[in-house]
Amino acid sequence: MATTITIDELPEAWVLSVRGELDYSESAGFRLRIDRILRAMPAAVVVDFSQIDYLDSSGLGLLLRLAREYGTAGGRLLLVTNETVDAVLDMTRLAGVFSIEADVATAIAGIAQPAAPDAGTAGS
Repeated sequence: MATTITIDELPEAWVLSVRGELDYSESAGFRLRIDRILRAMPAAVVVDFSQIDYLDSSGLGLLLRLAREYGTAGGRLLLVTNETVDAVLDMTRLAGVFSIEADVATAIAGIAQPAAPDAGTAGS
């Protein structure tokens, strides 16, 4: 199956969608999209992996790079997964690293709502 990687620049968030197999041979295209996001630094990014058939360590490594660099800069990153991606995240014990939503619409709706204040800083 051919891999397609697209970015939709929506007002609420950029949506990075990957369909097919994200392996070493396709990681260069994924890296280009990640670099574009890191240069532009939109307020929020949804990575849609719901149509991934295969994810190897090179794709996972690039996703971790995005999460680390984007999060450090204050961006909000949400991940949409499927059973294949969930299995890889569980096997590598990385499921807790990402905010995961059921679908893109839910992720975008969550971005539109302000985050709840931290109880430890309320009233400070």
